[in-house]
Amino acid sequence: MSVRLFSDSHLYRTGSLKWTGITTAAGEPTIGAWVAEMDFGTAPEVADAMKGAIDDGLLGYQPTWLEPRIAGATAEFQKRRFGWDVDASQVRLVASVLPALEATIAHLVRPGAPIIVPTPAYMPFLTIPGKFDHPVIEVPSLRGTRALGRGWALDLEGIRAGLEAGAGLVILCNPWNPVGRVLREDELRALHDVVSDYDALVFSDEIHSSLVLDESIPFVSYASLGASFAAHTVTATAASKGWNIAGLPSAQVILPDEALRERWDVFAADVRHDANVIGTLGAIAAYERGDAWQREVKDLIRSNVDLVERALADTPIDFVRPEGTYLTWWGFDSIDLGPLSPAATLRERARIAANEGRTLGADYASWARINLACSPDVASRIVERVLGLL
Repeated sequence: MSVRLFSDSHLYRTGSLKWTGITTAAGEPTIGAWVAEMDFGTAPEVADAMKGAIDDGLLGYQPTWLEPRIAGATAEFQKRRFGWDVDASQVRLVASVLPALEATIAHLVRPGAPIIVPTPAYMPFLTIPGKFDHPVIEVPSLRGTRALGRGWALDLEGIRAGLEAGAGLVILCNPWNPVGRVLREDELRALHDVVSDYDALVFSDEIHSSLVLDESIPFVSYASLGASFAAHTVTATAASKGWNIAGLPSAQVILPDEALRERWDVFAADVRHDANVIGTLGAIAAYERGDAWQREVKDLIRSNVDLVERALADTPIDFVRPEGTYLTWWGFDSIDLGPLSPAATLRERARIAANEGRTLGADYASWARINLACSPDVASRIVERVLGLL
């Protein structure tokens, strides 16, 4: 096995944010299960590429050949892994997905137009629009029988209502952080039918697309479904989550539509500037040579998901098996945990660091996000400690 399983002491000692960023009120260490990092290091091929760059002295600003190289690697990866025929000329280098979102809002969305965020959602999606004086319209997603057997589903009528109210952008996350859905083609087409009736864009965050766990479900990029989809879509992706190099910011924006690409290129240099050279070379290696390591990682994550699903099956905790990503969504609506929120209870009583549900949407105070990109031993301890609260 090429995946390295580090001990708790190693993760604390090396200073991983996931393991050192949250302690109990008394300062006691916690099991790191919150921020979207993995406990596995990275692929040997990625590590070798980054070490080689350091040995070669590539520690300055971006060389002129860097963006064409990552653009080509991105296009080839999209074709090989997902069947999306992207031309390298349609790919732009950016520092990370969030600056790409900021640039989209600042430069491509009508001033002051509301931003639609289906919830639960990745936390910065709810806070970034306000930095640019765009209000957020939270659209709580469909659950239970209303989700037609899929666990969670986009509320298309809620999205339409937001567009009727003048929204200029819909933020799509696929695979969906935190609920783990991999949206099907019919869902994406239904969203397109709604958005196409309005003067609005879609920002499609596909940073977890390489981490589809259910191999029976194909990943489909929203913009890949046709010219009318691409005409209103900024697609952002990266190797940072799939190969665990998020601390070396480098991401890619895919813009098949020529008119939208020309609008992007007016400010592209500003968004590209902070992309990390070492991280970009790591991304190239990940896309070109990182498949085998990632298969092992996904096997580990699937095993952890299996463990959690079995353990929670007969409990009142609400848990839907994720189809993609290592981030999972746990509901505690039916449990009396006392005065603290679920995440605070997990932190103080079980010494598990998880994300507060309310930071992922106003309707989710009784939920918590838990990261399962960890060793089987850590996953077992998370389960044991959570069950000990019931």
